[in-house]
Order: sequence, then structure tokens, then C-alpha cells
Amino acid sequence: MKRILMVSYFAPPLLSAESILVAKTLPYLAEYFKIDLITVGPDPEYKRDEQLLHHMQHENLRIFRYRNPKFSNKILRRLYEKGIRKIVDVNIAWMRNVLAQHHGNVNLADYSLIYSRSQPGTSHLVALEFKRQLGIPWVAQFSDPWAHNPYHSSNRVDERHEERVIHAADRYVFPTVEMCDLVAAHYRSLNIGERSKVIPHCYDASLYYSRTSKENGITLAYIGDFYGIRSPEPLLKALSIIQEKEPILLQNVRVRVIGNVESKFRALIDTYKDRVSVPIDLVGQVPYLQSLEKMAESDILLLIDAPSDVNLFLPSKLIDYFGARKPILGITSTKGTAGQLVGAFGFPVIDPLDAEGVANGLMKMIKELPSYQEKARNNVYDRFSAQEVAREFRDLFASLF
Repeated sequence: MKRILMVSYFAPPLLSAESILVAKTLPYLAEYFKIDLITVGPDPEYKRDEQLLHHMQHENLRIFRYRNPKFSNKILRRLYEKGIRKIVDVNIAWMRNVLAQHHGNVNLADYSLIYSRSQPGTSHLVALEFKRQLGIPWVAQFSDPWAHNPYHSSNRVDERHEERVIHAADRYVFPTVEMCDLVAAHYRSLNIGERSKVIPHCYDASLYYSRTSKENGITLAYIGDFYGIRSPEPLLKALSIIQEKEPILLQNVRVRVIGNVESKFRALIDTYKDRVSVPIDLVGQVPYLQSLEKMAESDILLLIDAPSDVNLFLPSKLIDYFGARKPILGITSTKGTAGQLVGAFGFPVIDPLDAEGVANGLMKMIKELPSYQEKARNNVYDRFSAQEVAREFRDLFASLF
């Protein structure tokens, strides 16, 4: 059985979207390969989820954790990161610790392939150094764009690092065609598309404990964070429109937000509480398995994206929604993989800027909920199962040995 060197800054027990993706994929990938995972140790910016760590355990998986020295004080940490990212990668200290220590813990000659995933891009920079040392095949996976993310400003340092990685990696993995095309457009001479594979995020069916709603009435649930320009306002406007048009529809409806909500959006939600009769519960971030339970207890799951012409992203929570087998209201661009998938499975997709359209879509779902529930139960989501995604990675890796 081949041994793979995997580099992912985020992994359980840290609670982050990338950690969750790692936890869902690795147990199944470890059925095909021996894997040495390089990841970070404790990080003061992130909560811990020990259940995720327990789920990821496998006899073919070894985990090596290396410290990333950070200020425990949040203000000092932000000031440091703001200054250093103009010069070098913000996690340069972690990278140095990995490169200085890992060769003493293993025999590097045992590795047949390098597999790195981001964010952050530091994981790819570590993999780049191992690629130079070992000369073995390297697969770099991008869950989000690095230097050309339309929602996050980058600088010349990010661009330079990404360029080095793109030139050195043997294969690239992206969650959407749109993201692949974005990167390819910046490196036209490298034929990125020919060396890339689109592999979606996955869900693990074994982690869902219930699929039956446990509360009276209809619960609308959004699992994720509201930050930056990803706002709850499209939903809030839609609820206020329904309140004016058909208030009786909202009599037994409640909204639940499971995730972090920036203070500006908390204030926004407060302004709408007087306009609509719907209770809005801000639950906050919860352990991953608990978030799946919340999905299973809900009646309609909400995908709310920031406004965009073409949505480059595939939210990992959308794939978890598939696994929960609940109706989905897609408040996202109709252009892009996320919206296309929601629509293909028979659920409404409305642009975030179309409040009237969101209201009409939600009213239709409430009125016809049993038929949407049946559709959700019968849809075939096997393409997004952890087993199937692991097989795709197996085939990709095997083609490089």
C-alpha cells in the first residue's frame, strides 16, 4: 500500500470548514493508501471539536501536528498578521516548524505522492518544499481561490506564492468548473484545465442520526456564518414581503441560524424582528455533528450566498444539506455550480438581490412542503458521498504513481 504525504493546515480537532472536509474524506481515502497528515497544533482562533477527531481515526492514518506560534491576545494577533502578510506568508512560522521537524519523525523516502489542500495556501507552500526535496508527484487541491478570490483582497505576496505552486504542482483539484476556469485564466500557458480535476465536496451518510423533524411547525435553518457581504438580508426581506402578502403562512414558521453572525448583521436582524412574526433564533457555532442534527430536525434548509454574477464556489454546507435529505431553498446566483445543483435536484434557486423572487419561492415551498420533502428523500446524491469522492481521489493518485 502506497504512503502519501498529506499537508492540510486545518484538520480536526480544530473546528473549521476545511477541518470538516478533511474529517469526512480521510477515513475513506485511508482505505486505499497509508496517509501521513501534517497539520497544525492548537490554534487560539478556532474552537475544538473532539468528535471530529474521533471520526477521522484510522489504522492507516498517522497525524503529525506542528506548532504555529501565535499571540494569544486577539488584538496583537491581528496587528501581527496585518503587518507580516505584506512581506511573507502569514503562517511562515508554522511552515518553518514543519520543514525543520518532520524529516526527523519519518523516512521521507517512504512517500510516493504529496497531497496538499487549502485554505490557507501555506499548506501548498509546505508541499512545494517537499516536492523540491523528493521529486515525487504532487496534487494540490484548492477549496477556495487563493490569490484571486473575488471576496478577499490579495497582495503581491499571495500572487507570487500561488504562481510558484501552480508552476510546480503536477495536478490540481477544484470543487467547481468555475473555480478551475478562474485559475486557468491567470495561467494560460500552463494548460491548467488539462491537468485539473473537478471533485466536489462530500457528505458522510454515517454521521446523520435522524431525518425526522422534531418540532411542531416549519423550521427554516441556515447552517453557516454571516460575514463580509454574505448577509441574511435577502431572507429577511422575503419574510417581510410574505408578512404583507400572506401572513397566515408564517404563523407556525421559525428561522434558526446555526453559525457565527457578525455584529452588523445581528443589528440588521433586530430591525426586522418588529416587521415579521417569525421567531429568529441565533444559535451560534456548534460542533459539526450537532449541526447535522439541526439539519435533520429542520424542514427547509437555506443556502444563502453573497450576490454575484457567477458563483465560483461550492459551499460545503450545501453538500451536507444533500446528505440530510431535506428541501433546499437556494438564495444564490443561478449561474454557477451551487445554483445549478440545487435547481437540478428540483428546488428553487433565486438570486440574492431578488427579494420578491425569494419570497415567492419560499411561499411555494411552504405551501407544497410534502412534495418537496418527498423529492429530497428520493433524490440520488451518491455522486457527493464520501465513498465516491474518495474513489475519485484514489483514481487520480493512482494515475500518477
